[in-house]
Amino acid sequence: MIKLVHQRPVYMVAFDHRRSLRRALSAIGATTGPAHLRELKQIVWQGLKTALPDVAEDADVAVLIDRGNERIGREADSAGVRVALALEESGGDTLRPDAATAVLRRELLALRAGFGKVLMRWHPGDPDARKRRQLVALRDINDVISDSGAELLLELLIHPRPHDGLDESSSRLHTDGVLAGLQRAAAEEILSSGISPALWKMEGHSNAQEAARLDALVASARPDAGILILGGGSDIGRLQQAFSCRDGNEHYRGFAVGRSIWQEPILALCSRETTQTEAEARIGDNFLAVVDAFESADRARVGQC
Repeated sequence: MIKLVHQRPVYMVAFDHRRSLRRALSAIGATTGPAHLRELKQIVWQGLKTALPDVAEDADVAVLIDRGNERIGREADSAGVRVALALEESGGDTLRPDAATAVLRRELLALRAGFGKVLMRWHPGDPDARKRRQLVALRDINDVISDSGAELLLELLIHPRPHDGLDESSSRLHTDGVLAGLQRAAAEEILSSGISPALWKMEGHSNAQEAARLDALVASARPDAGILILGGGSDIGRLQQAFSCRDGNEHYRGFAVGRSIWQEPILALCSRETTQTEAEARIGDNFLAVVDAFESADRARVGQC
């Protein structure tokens, strides 16, 4: 199994999307069956492959896929691209595994996956009992990942409830360090439970002070751990703002961006507005544009960081 060199940048393309992709396809009247979804994700992978020769040799490229896309996983592994496999049930508010323990372990081993990815929706104001149940579920899946020789990639999404005085669309959530502070508090609870991910996947922000605190917290629990900034479907301009907070924070090592790279070309293909060759080329170009946005944020030292 190829192990990640944690000190290197990590550029991950996420296309483990399930329910959200079906919704987007349904909106344009496209087929949403499993075979078609696998075909489209193969096209995303082919598009990414066109960009690989233009990625710096000192960076790691990775793909995040869902179950059922073994061909992509095998081809990625052969190409020296890191593989992360999504293990949680799609779209649920409460964390549950996507299959039985034995099945997940077998698939991780068969794919030679370096990472098992788990998405956890964290509600800051939840009762302690519910948080403990979430952490127990996370620990159980992490045990499967460890038994398979892989490492944990934890996607932590902060979802305040109405009684917290915030919601997901609230401007306050993304300003004044609110989101960053909630991320750090959640990470503290997860680490205190004895779970220490190799990689964290979280929303970016422009609060330098909070970014440094989270960076230090992650390092204190596991010096080789890294933080990947997720895209959330943002355009390049918004990604540049989110990426700017990594300056001076060495554990913000990369990104995990999906829809920002491939959704528009894939929907255009399904709408017969472009060809497969053109869609793959646009996906490759979009990936390289995100890489440039991430690297230029470091070069220019822009923003508040």
